[in-house]
Parts: sequence; C-alpha cells; structure tokens
Amino acid sequence: MPCYKHKEEDIIVVKRKRILYGLTILIVVLTIGIALALVPPPPANQDLGIYDTVCGEFAEDDCRACHSSGVPDRHHLLVPDEGYECLDCHAIGSGGGVISPTRDCVVCHLSSPHHDTPKAIARECSHCHGSYVDDYNDGHYIPTYDTSLVTPDTSYTAMDATTGKKWGGCEACHEPDSTAQPPIYSNPETHHNLGNLSLECDMCHGNTDADLLSIRKCEDCHGVKSLHNIQYNYDTTKGDLGYGHIGANWDCAGCHAWYVVSSDAVAPQTGPIIPSIDQVDPVSLWAGVENVVTITGYNFEGTVNCTDYTSNVVIYIGAENITLTPDFITASEIVVTSPQLVEGSYELRVVKDDMASRLVSIVVVPQVTIDSATIRRSIVTVRGSGFGDESYNELPGVTVTCEGNALESNVVTWDDTRIVVDCPSAMGGNEVTVTTLHDSDSATIAG
Repeated sequence: MPCYKHKEEDIIVVKRKRILYGLTILIVVLTIGIALALVPPPPANQDLGIYDTVCGEFAEDDCRACHSSGVPDRHHLLVPDEGYECLDCHAIGSGGGVISPTRDCVVCHLSSPHHDTPKAIARECSHCHGSYVDDYNDGHYIPTYDTSLVTPDTSYTAMDATTGKKWGGCEACHEPDSTAQPPIYSNPETHHNLGNLSLECDMCHGNTDADLLSIRKCEDCHGVKSLHNIQYNYDTTKGDLGYGHIGANWDCAGCHAWYVVSSDAVAPQTGPIIPSIDQVDPVSLWAGVENVVTITGYNFEGTVNCTDYTSNVVIYIGAENITLTPDFITASEIVVTSPQLVEGSYELRVVKDDMASRLVSIVVVPQVTIDSATIRRSIVTVRGSGFGDESYNELPGVTVTCEGNALESNVVTWDDTRIVVDCPSAMGGNEVTVTTLHDSDSATIAG
C-alpha cells in the first residue's frame, strides 16, 4: 500500500512540474505579447549610427551629420598640395567678384567614397564605425554551437499573423519605410550598396549553401559584444523601444524571440555602452598652439552592471595616436585640451574602456596674426605669421582701406611671415587686412 501512495505522490509532483513549466511558457509568451502591444519598431530609431538608406538618397544635410567639423578648411587643405586651385571651386562672376561655390556634397561626390578605402577593402570596418561593428579578423567572439530557437535570424523567427509584427531577427527593427525622408531601406538593400564591397558576395554569404543566409556570417561584423553595447543615449532611452539593443524585454525578444530578461544587466558581454559624437567645437583648430575643444554627444560616461565607465579622447596622427584625459566630462559633453599640432587633417574619437565612437575628422589650420604694419613712401610692409605663401594668393590677399574704401594696391612679395604691398594712396592710419584660405587679421598702418 505505501508503494502506491508514493507513486501517487510522484504523479502529483510530475503534474505540478508540468503545470509550472506550462505557466512559465505562457508567461514568456504573454510577456512578449505585452511588449509587442507597445508598437515597437520597425523601423529602428534613426538617431543611432548611420541612417538606413543608400548613398544615392543622401542629401547634403545627411552627409553633414557625420562631416560637421571643418569641412571648408578640409577642402582648402587640398590647395595647393593636391593640385587644386582656388578657382576650381570659387568661380569669378560675369560682373567680377567671386561666386560662392556649390556646397551640396553630392554634386561632387557622386558615390560613396567610404567603402573604396584600403581600410574598408581590408574589412577593418571599426576604423570608421568604431565599436558599432567588428572587424572580421579581430578575434571577437562568434558562437560555434548550432543555432537554436533563441538564436537571432537574418530575417525573423516569429510573426504575429494579425498585426504582421515580426520578432526573433534583424527585420524586427530593420525594415524599410518608403514614406520616411530619406526612405529607409532594408538590410539587403543597404548591404548590397556598399560600393566595391558589394561585389564580394562571399564576404557575407560564404562559399556554401549553408552560409548563404547564415547568422554566423553576419556575426563576422556584428558580434555579440558590439550588439549588446549599442544604445542611443543610454541614460534616457534604455527603457524605450527602438533606440538600441538594451533596456527593455522587447529589445531581447526583438532579436531572440523567446528569450526574455528582467533587466538590462544580464545580457552576455554587456558593458560600457558605445559612446557617440554629435559635434566637435571649434570646427577647425589653430596650428602651433594648444586648443580647448568641446565634444558633444552621448554615452561618454555611464554605469552598467554596477561598474562606472568614463571616456578619453584619442587623436590619430598618421599611424600614431595620442590619448587625452578630459578636463571636464559628463555623459553628453567632454572638454579637452589638444596639444600643439601642425597644419593638416587629423582624426579623433572618444574611447570608453574598450568601446570606441565612430571616427571624426578634425582640421588644424594656421592662424593669421599681424604683428606690425608700416609704410614707407608707397610701400606697405606687413609682418606676422600664418600668411602662407604666394600660392595662396589666387583669391585671398591683402586689402588696404581708407574709411572703409578699398585702395588700389599690388602685392610685391608674399611669404609666411612678411607681405610687401605697393599702394600709392596708402598712408599711416589706414587699415590693412590679410586674408588667407583659413583666417584673416587686420591692423592699423603705422607711419
């Protein structure tokens, strides 16, 4: 008799376990259902990373979202070393004077120049994109086990038949929207419009039928760690849908379908959220002096998994780099003092622990300073620094004015520290202005 009693108890325990298991599955499904009812994306919020469109849809404003610092001076540094002249861009009008150049980037840049660079061809994507992506050969973690129900799919693993809402893969957030401005394109369309890289099909699709649409090939560039540390403005959006991969149950379900967690702290390899730069000010730095630079953006500081993270600023000088500790830092602003740099184009990024922002171009240009301006007979001699040389004197130049009216003059000699001007009408008390490609300064003529 006791044996039957034990069997009865075992049956009850098994039934209870089955009921508990069933309730667990039901809770998971209901949790996903509740999250889906919040009407999350697609498409994902476009404030994060680069806009999900193709190069042909980019307008000037879209280009300047990344190229916001020192664009005119960056082009001016092509004169004369790269063979350009001022009049190549600044045409002379029919009535004289200079016509402002076309400033729409896509007029000259007919296709994306980014993916034809040596770094891009070598698939060192992080050089420009920072930690938003991985390099295929950097040793980052890629799972080797077989895919399961919770493994993200290149498209999706589940869909609500009533609403059409997808989850369990990239399409949960990254789907096209033809009504957006510019239009948002699908992942296949954006990845198939990467310039010459798009011709190398096996980089993404592999060499076998099994690799054709394998998530493991996607993970060559989009690994677990990089994905689990992406969030726009982490402090304020970690509970909002569509701003990244952290902070709400739907953010997990969007990629993993049945996998749901209770907080943003347990996702594997989640750590310092990737910092992002919006603006660098001033847009151009002065050569030969220290510059105080303000960088605005988000995720410069933050706490994840009870660990506090902060950022440094890295400036790249050719193959070398210098790391700068901020003078002041918050989650959205960094103030840092740059060292003395020579004239030229450089690159900068914000690095927090092992997570890096995208690369930002900075420009260092000579500052024009007039130390003295004197006159003897009709010859005006201007001394100072940052004047450049005669090759810069195609459009910029020296102007002598009397009560606001320009006087007729002719440059005799011009070098970086001295300019000699023949101006028969000039006299002491007139104003002289030196204008170069990057700066100008004025002084009163002594004599």
